[in-house]
Amino acid sequence: MNKQYLKLITQGQDFGYITIRSEISGLFYGNGLVEQATEFELIPCSRDYSAFYYKIASSQKSYMDLSVASNVIKITQANNPEIEKVCAWKINQNNLHALVYGQTSIKALGRSTFKHNSNILYAAPPCNQDFSRLEVAMCDIPHCGSKQLSESL
Repeated sequence: MNKQYLKLITQGQDFGYITIRSEISGLFYGNGLVEQATEFELIPCSRDYSAFYYKIASSQKSYMDLSVASNVIKITQANNPEIEKVCAWKINQNNLHALVYGQTSIKALGRSTFKHNSNILYAAPPCNQDFSRLEVAMCDIPHCGSKQLSESL
């Protein structure tokens, strides 16, 4: 399995790594330190060969997913992400796009434009002015442990 970390950039400025700050919240955050970076296993998506399911490497069945109702990036438990309709992800021109099952609209990874101190991650249509898009870079972080996630999520 291919294991990766996601580095974020907002408006040309470093926005740290994708992290899970609280196991209880079930949300993904940006602006994380390298020591807190979440390590992902990339699971190929059969409906789009350039897309992947982002499984949290330290877990058995926790995936990065999208809440369609709130646009927030959340943790979803799934034995089979394809069957259970977990969101797949695809990098296109340094933007991470959510591939939501049954939808054709593009939703790009971003953060709130109104909550300047918030690091919560969202995915919304690029034209939605409530969110500013984040650029991503996949990277390996040698000699750095990832934040552990308990299976209670």
